[in-house]
Amino acid sequence: MRRSNHNKKKQKKSIRQLRPEKLLLLAFCLSCVFYCFSKIGLNSYNITLSVEDQRLASELAEAQDEVYTLKTDISSIQDKNKMLGIVEDELTENQDNIYVINN
Repeated sequence: MRRSNHNKKKQKKSIRQLRPEKLLLLAFCLSCVFYCFSKIGLNSYNITLSVEDQRLASELAEAQDEVYTLKTDISSIQDKNKMLGIVEDELTENQDNIYVINN
């Protein structure tokens, strides 16, 4: 009887102990799960950054178009003022927008 009790204790003890193979397998499974979640998270973050980059690029293009338009407006106003400066007294204004050159 003593031997059977002793054998049962050994069996229980070996069941309770984790073997290194089981620990390695558990660590490998956990690392695989962590890798999958990290990969999914980083991919979604990259997509978010890509969308934000496209939005900022479109805003930049709109701002550049507006700057170009304003530059052309300034250029035309400067040309008009140069012409008015050259003609000076020979010019009369009619209805605030129409200029009549006196002969």
